[in-house]
Amino acid sequence: MTETTTEIISTKMNPNVVPHLHIWEWHIPIYLFLGGLAGGLLIITAVMIVAKRYFGIGPQDEGEGCPCLAVRLGSALSPILLGIGMLFLFLDLANKFYVWAFYTTIQPTSPMSAGSWILIAFFPMAVLQAMLVNKQFLRKLNIGIVNKLISWTEDHLTLVALLNAHIGIGIGIYTGILLSFFYARPLWSSSILGMLFLVSGISSAAALMLLFAPKHEKPIYSKIDANALWIEMIIVGLFVLGGITGPANTSGAMMHLIAGDHQLAGMSYMLWFWGGFVALGLIVPMFLEFLETVGVHIKYPQVAPVLVLMGGLILRFLIVFAGQTYHTFM
Repeated sequence: MTETTTEIISTKMNPNVVPHLHIWEWHIPIYLFLGGLAGGLLIITAVMIVAKRYFGIGPQDEGEGCPCLAVRLGSALSPILLGIGMLFLFLDLANKFYVWAFYTTIQPTSPMSAGSWILIAFFPMAVLQAMLVNKQFLRKLNIGIVNKLISWTEDHLTLVALLNAHIGIGIGIYTGILLSFFYARPLWSSSILGMLFLVSGISSAAALMLLFAPKHEKPIYSKIDANALWIEMIIVGLFVLGGITGPANTSGAMMHLIAGDHQLAGMSYMLWFWGGFVALGLIVPMFLEFLETVGVHIKYPQVAPVLVLMGGLILRFLIVFAGQTYHTFM
């Protein structure tokens, strides 16, 4: 038996050893998108709270210590969106009744274990911030335990926001690190993936806040989004360049994404990546938001934030599916 035959039969070059499987389906990219969006909302709202109270920067407060409308809505949406994302993650689990096992052990080297404990911190702190910034409305409901919790913590909103900014960063990075720890998937095996998903989550969150913010609050979120978009473009460039110039497996996986003939919903990865994500999800909205910044009237200002949100979702689908359709070793 020749060495070539031995390689094909006994190693992972053999498709019977590593078959072509989609282990993660559509639930996971939706979970990653909503998780990044929730983390981005928590980061932006927390930073806005701190910036207003320490430096007087940002839209005017509503009175009685309640921040502007976009911050109040963004704070409330953050835990809600992550909860919906967790539902999609739960639906993807093969053994749903063992989900409790994530919270009975601590494995520092496991991204899933670390992520589950970050979520433990995220929900109570995000809900507490949402309660504090919406205390005017909640006090009208006259719920005893809620009123007491607000009274105990309302003087510490800045501290809560500072903690939440760090927790939001942890959630945003975790959505990328979750994939990058799978070294057997060459496309995912990149340390920059965590930063890409973090910045994409912040950009998507700014776009969402831009959609529901009152007119006088929109400029600040447009600027946040525009800055996040060009930073994201740089990170995408580094991600692609690092993949192409890496080892054969990594280079092949990157080419599979940016020039491959595999399809997603009837369109090749290449068209989705360059047309759907880079062009429509990054370049076009950044150009539109730049025009708004310099005073050019945009007839349909909702187009840019909607494109950003679509681009963030497309990115997750591409990374998850392209990472799985490329064989481990070629």
